[in-house]
Order: sequence, then C-alpha cells, then structure tokens
Amino acid sequence: MIQEEGKTVPQVAKELGLHTNTVYRWVSEIKQDGGQAFPGSGQLKDDDKAIKALQKQIRDLQEENDILKKGHALLCKRPALIYAFIHKYRFQCHVAKLCAVMDVSRSGYYKWTKRKTSKQEKSRKKLEQRIRRIFLDSRRLYGSPKITQMLHKQGSRVSEKTVARIMKEQGLKSRTAKKYKATTNSKHNLPIAENVLNRQFRPNTPNQAWVADITYIATDEGWLYLASVMDLYSRKIVGFQMSDRMNKELALQALDRAYHQQRPSNSVLHHSDRGSQYASHDYQARLSTYKMIASMSRKGNCYDNACIESFHSILKKELIHLERFKTREQARKRIFEYILCFYNAKRIHSTIGYLTPNECERRYRKAA
Repeated sequence: MIQEEGKTVPQVAKELGLHTNTVYRWVSEIKQDGGQAFPGSGQLKDDDKAIKALQKQIRDLQEENDILKKGHALLCKRPALIYAFIHKYRFQCHVAKLCAVMDVSRSGYYKWTKRKTSKQEKSRKKLEQRIRRIFLDSRRLYGSPKITQMLHKQGSRVSEKTVARIMKEQGLKSRTAKKYKATTNSKHNLPIAENVLNRQFRPNTPNQAWVADITYIATDEGWLYLASVMDLYSRKIVGFQMSDRMNKELALQALDRAYHQQRPSNSVLHHSDRGSQYASHDYQARLSTYKMIASMSRKGNCYDNACIESFHSILKKELIHLERFKTREQARKRIFEYILCFYNAKRIHSTIGYLTPNECERRYRKAA
C-alpha cells in the first residue's frame, strides 16, 4: 500500500503521527504472516488472506492513532494518570490495546482498579460533585468565578483556576447567549429631567436610588414588553410589569408595584432614560405623588442607566435567548418565575459581595 501510493515509511508515519519504527514493525509483521501487502511490482495480489491481514493492520493503526491523540497529554510516564485514562476509555478500546500503546502492563492496570481510593481522590470527587451541584442549581448559567465564590461561602478554599479546569473536564459550560435591540424612543417634546444620579451606582441604603427601563421579549404571538424597576443598593428588582404594548401605562404599573412593595419612608431618586414613557406628564405626576426625585440619562448615553440595562441583558442571556415562547402568557410565567424565584432570591451578584439581592437587603435591615 505504501509503495502503491509512492510514499516512504517515514512519510506515512509522519502523516499518521506515529513513530517510524511502529510502521516498519507492521510492514515486517505482514510480510512474516505470508501476506503480499507490499509486492515489488506495487500491485496487491488477489489473496483474501493478505487482504484481511492488511485490513486488520489498518484498523489497528486507526485505533492506536486515536488512542495516541487522546492520550497525548498523559504520555509522561505517570501511571496514575495513564491508568485513569485507560479506565475512562476501556469501553471504547480493548484494555490490552490501551495498555500496550501506553506502555504499561495489564496486571498493573487491574491492580490499580482494585486499590483503595486515596484521601486526595475522595476530596477531588467531592469537589467535582459540589461544582456540578452548584452549576445545575444555577440553571447551568454560572461560570467559574461565581461557582468559586459559592464554594468559598460553603467553606471550601479552592482557586478559580481549579474550578475552571474541573468544569472544562466535566463539560460544564455556561449556556448564556447574547443579542441586543434598542427600544428607547427619545424623539419627543416632553420635558427632560437633569442627570441627578450621575452614575452614582452605589447608594448607602435601600430605597435611596431606583433605576427603571423597558425591554422587549420575542414570542410567536408577537412582542412582549417588560418594564422593570431596580433598587441600586441591593440590585433587587422591586417592581416589574409586562404588556403587549410599550406605553406609559406599562411603566406606571411597574412603578406602582415597586412603591407599594417597598413603601420607602424617605424620598427616592428615580433614574431612567429619556423615553417618552418616563418623560410623560402622567409618569412625572406619579413621581411627585410618591415624593420621588426625577433623574434622566444624558442624550444617547447608555452608560448613565447601565445597571438596569445590565439586568435586562442578563435576563436575555440567561432566559429569553435560551428558550422559544409560543405565547406571551408562557413568556410572562417564565419571566415572573425567573425574577422572583431566581434573580432576586438565588442568583449571586458580584457588585454586592456575591450575595443575592434579597440576602443583601435582609442583611442591611438586620444590621439596622
């Protein structure tokens, strides 16, 4: 076959990623078996036995090549790693073949399988289980930084690099997705408030500064719009409302829910973009009724309202773009559950010390 293609043994060995001695050995074995796989004329004789012998050698070559590719990183003569690799692929390849290619004895491998698990291995398996549990509990959304922080909370001192490596080995990858679409309409003649917030996103107490915005959700029935209000202290969504229309009533209902749920005792700074819903006379009148101070982003500056826009981006990456909603009602239920049961109650936030919004608010009230 080598001569038939006009290639030398070193060329074939290089193409297959094998040592030249291995290929020479196969050529020698085929000749010793009586097969005429490499006749001087360059033509393979019509001999069933020789053909079968050659086909077997080709299969062995492919199998060994696959083994070598998978075990390349382990070919460092560390028996524990090599035995673990053999054990992992024992159902895909023959154990004898794996041992031969890895240059270890079968008896050594079988002895390894009967050994007692070390404390280090037990600790490693427990860590792997905890990482998987946290990952699944996060709805397969957390990456290594958040999982590391959760482990630290549980008393496990482990580095982010170790967590990232274990997640990669186990195929645990965050399933978030990214898509963007603008919804703000600031082309109107309604009065605009000053940017009082001025990107001061770290208030000292709850109900000191709220931010509001509207986003969209695609369903098979058409768009569903979500208006949200966030407390900047805890990053908690204190009020939200959904509708098939993006109007001032949608924004007002979200504000009403936030006010009646939080019952702020002092004046709240309310920040939004320059959208017509928030600049409307009815919305500004409601802010006055609730004794809130209006603040709006500068024209065309998305960073002035980055926190609530970041929440909507997270919502889309972690929920909206991972599912398809047939109806608006289906989308409503999933968003309602995500905000109240997951985002506010379970999802940790780096800005507030890897606490959940509810936990952050509870800690403040307990300390107060």
